[in-house]
Amino acid sequence: MKKIFFLMSLFLLAAGAARAQKMVIGSRIPDFKGVQWLTTMPEGAGSEHSRPMIIEFYQPSNASSARFFPKLETIWQTYASEDDGLQIVVLVAQDRSCAEQLHQKYNDRYFIGIDPDGQVYRAFNVQFLPYTLVVSSRGEVYWQGNLGNLSDEVLRKVK
Repeated sequence: MKKIFFLMSLFLLAAGAARAQKMVIGSRIPDFKGVQWLTTMPEGAGSEHSRPMIIEFYQPSNASSARFFPKLETIWQTYASEDDGLQIVVLVAQDRSCAEQLHQKYNDRYFIGIDPDGQVYRAFNVQFLPYTLVVSSRGEVYWQGNLGNLSDEVLRKVK
């Protein structure tokens, strides 16, 4: 009986750990099903005309999210302002008013969406904020981490 209890505990622990893993470099990203877009949707990753993208999971009440967010403006000016440049996607968890303020401030510079029920955050397995993904034009994770640690080298190399 103790062995069965021990094995069940190990199984549940392993299942929980597997669910909590971050996305793996090279893995395909999930779709944006469930996002309420305030802008047009970004070009589908892996489609004929897709471009690399940065996905920023943003929550204004998170001090680090708010502190690093202005870096997106510099990235946009350097890498995304051209028609064939990076796409910048900002996903806001549940806070429609925040997303609307971002849209008002940045117009259509960024693709801004709301994840009203956390479905997309769960699909991307977001475990901490700020959380940023750099995605290749093939729809694969190229880099992940904190926007403050995202380097120009990564942005120059992603295709």
